[in-house]
Amino acid sequence: MNWEAVGAIAEGVGGLGVILTLVYLSLQIRGSNRLAKAQSRHSMSEFAMGISRFRAEHADRYARIASGEDLSPGDKMFIYWSHMQMLTYGESYFQLFQLGLMPDSHWMGYSNWIDGYVKQRDFEDFWRSDSTSFSEDYREWINQKLGK
Repeated sequence: MNWEAVGAIAEGVGGLGVILTLVYLSLQIRGSNRLAKAQSRHSMSEFAMGISRFRAEHADRYARIASGEDLSPGDKMFIYWSHMQMLTYGESYFQLFQLGLMPDSHWMGYSNWIDGYVKQRDFEDFWRSDSTSFSEDYREWINQKLGK
């Protein structure tokens, strides 16, 4: 066997090694993407449970706010921080969706929920005063929800 044949065999083995490495890496990336999507969904579930628990704990206050009664200064602060909490978490979901880490079906549920949320009492006042606390792309999205 001459050196040219040995060189050709070595090149073939090297090329096969590169192909096998690329296949392995693509499988690893695919698994990593699945894990990231599962973690994002889990995060959404934890958030939804936390909000549900918070709303249940403060059901009387939410009922008073929804009734249209005059609000105490504490009620007004409660509304303000409730909006801030919701939109802060919402922005993280928005960014996860923008990065492709949240399936469309999950995002649409949240997006539809926000359609109703922005109609809540004093939301537009909150948004006028504090929208600059959020990223520009998220502000644009919320403004679309508000019809602006």
